[in-house]
Amino acid sequence: MNPGQRKRTHAVTDEAIAERRETIAAHAADIIAGSGVEGCTFGAVSDSTGFSVGMIQHHFRTRERLVLASVEYRTTASVREWQTIHSAGTGALERLHDLLTFAVEGEATFEQAWGFWIEVYSAAHKDPNIRVHVANTLLAWRRIFEETLDEAVQEGLIKPFHEPEVLATLLLAVIDGLAIQALNGIYDSSPAKMIDTLRRFAAHEFGIDEQSFVRRDLELKEPAL
Repeated sequence: MNPGQRKRTHAVTDEAIAERRETIAAHAADIIAGSGVEGCTFGAVSDSTGFSVGMIQHHFRTRERLVLASVEYRTTASVREWQTIHSAGTGALERLHDLLTFAVEGEATFEQAWGFWIEVYSAAHKDPNIRVHVANTLLAWRRIFEETLDEAVQEGLIKPFHEPEVLATLLLAVIDGLAIQALNGIYDSSPAKMIDTLRRFAAHEFGIDEQSFVRRDLELKEPAL
């Protein structure tokens, strides 16, 4: 080798590794949504991504780690998407309206997002490691609701009967229940009906006009002259 000539390597940058891991986790999440946690095998993810089974094993070692990585991926993606919505500069009441809508419709389709979470909730009942990850996810999700609710209360925009922490927990319980109904078509439910029901229920709990909140009437935050 000539002096000054650098030895050629096949090193992969940290950014490339992180991107590859995220791609694998994203495909794993979609597989879980359609086939359940048990269907999330290295072979299935390999077929979906085009990456070899060996490469996937190199990054995640075990199937359990791959499943946990998919939970982290969905959580991070949801929080990041909500932060983008939150930074749009709207008022607290509009953000509550958008947050409830976001709970149903985000970048992922309703079937992808809620199909994933319902499968993971079910698996968490039997797997303590998944349960811990899901619990942390729900704490982060509830914190977003709490902060937005508290902001609306402090600004005098809503007058809920419950404290923000209790109301956030209640809203999340309603969201989860309605999502199960919509995903399975129970009571002739659908994502659109879920959004409408959720907005009406929230308006009642907020102590504000139902029709105006459902329409996202911006005059709600403006005091009458």
